[in-house]
Amino acid sequence: MKKFKVLSLVLTLILTVSFALTGCTQPANEPAPTPSPAEKPKTEEPAAPAKPELKYPERPINAVVGFNAGGPTDVIARGIVPILQEIVGEGIAITNTPGAASATAASSVMQAKPDGYTLFFGSEIMSVWQTMGTMDMSPTRDFIPIKLVAEATPVLAVPPDSKFTSAEELIQYAIDHPGELRIATAGPATVPHISGLLLEKQLGAKFTFVPFQGGGPAVTAVMGSQVDATIEMVQSMVEAHKGGNLKILASFTNEPISGLDDIVPISTVYPVLKEYVPYGPYFGLFAPLETPEEIIEFLKNKMTEAMADPRWDEYCTKLYLTQIDFDSDAAYEYLNKWTSKAAWLLYETGAAPNSPEQFGIAKPK
Repeated sequence: MKKFKVLSLVLTLILTVSFALTGCTQPANEPAPTPSPAEKPKTEEPAAPAKPELKYPERPINAVVGFNAGGPTDVIARGIVPILQEIVGEGIAITNTPGAASATAASSVMQAKPDGYTLFFGSEIMSVWQTMGTMDMSPTRDFIPIKLVAEATPVLAVPPDSKFTSAEELIQYAIDHPGELRIATAGPATVPHISGLLLEKQLGAKFTFVPFQGGGPAVTAVMGSQVDATIEMVQSMVEAHKGGNLKILASFTNEPISGLDDIVPISTVYPVLKEYVPYGPYFGLFAPLETPEEIIEFLKNKMTEAMADPRWDEYCTKLYLTQIDFDSDAAYEYLNKWTSKAAWLLYETGAAPNSPEQFGIAKPK
C-alpha cells in the first residue's frame, strides 16, 4: 500500500511538470506576433556612388580665335591662355580662323564635339551676329561663357604723316568733305565700326568705312598710310603710338586712360558723346552649349586661378585693359546687357538689317 502511494505521488508530479512545460510552448500553427513600428529595425539609406574622377584634359586643347594674329582678341587670348595652360597641365593651342566677323571660327567650334577640347576665345562681335544677319548665333543661346576676362578701350588714330593733329580737325574735315576720309575697321558691326557710326550720327560727319579681317590688318593699314584713319583698341596701337609709327588723336572715353594722359577723351571735345562712352568690347573664353558641366566647372576654376596670377595683372596694365571677372549667372547678365546695347544701336543707326526684337533682344533700359 505504501509503495502504491509513493508511485501515485511520483506520477502526479511528472504530470504536473509536463503540463507546465506544455503551457510555455507556442502552438505551431499560431503566427508570431508582429513587432510594433517603434520596434522595426532602422534601415540605412544606400550610400551615393562616388563620382568618377574627371579625366580631363588628356590631350591638347584648341582655343579658336576668329580674327588674325595681332588683333585685339588675339592679343588678349595670348595673354591669358599661356597662364591657363600652365595651370591645366596640358597644351592649349591658339588657332586663328578669321572670317565673317569671327562667325566662321565660332561655327567650327559649334560643329566640333562638345568635349572641352575645342573652345572659342570670343569678343563683343558675338553679340551682333543676329542683328547684322551674319549668322543666327548668340553668345548665350549657343555657347557657355566660361569666363569673361577683360574690356578694351577704342581710340582714333591716323598715319604718322597725317595732316590731322587732333580729332576735331579730322571730324570737321569729314563734315565738310562727306565720305572722302577712309576709316579702317575690324569689320562691319565691330566696336570700331560702331564707334565711327556714332561720330556720324551725333556729329554729322561722314566716312567711308574700309573693313578688314580683324584689328591687326586695320592697324597695319593705318601705319602704312593705306587709309586715312582707324578706330581700334588702344592695346593694339599703344606701342606704335609711342614709337611714332601712328598718332592716336582721341580715346572713346570720358576720362583719360590711366598712363596715357596725352590722349584726349573724345567727350571733352564733343560733350554730346558723353552718354555714349566709354564703349568698348569684351573678351572671354566660351565653350559649345552641350559641353559637360563638370568640364565647364573645371575650366572656370582654372581660369580663376590664371586671372589671379600676377602676370595677368601686369599684362592688363601694360596693354591698358580693364579687367573683368564674370562667369555663371553674372556672365549671362553682362552679355545680355551688352548685346541689348550694341544690337539696338546698330539697328537704330541703320547699320543692321535685322531688328533685335525678332531675336528676343530687349531694348536697353
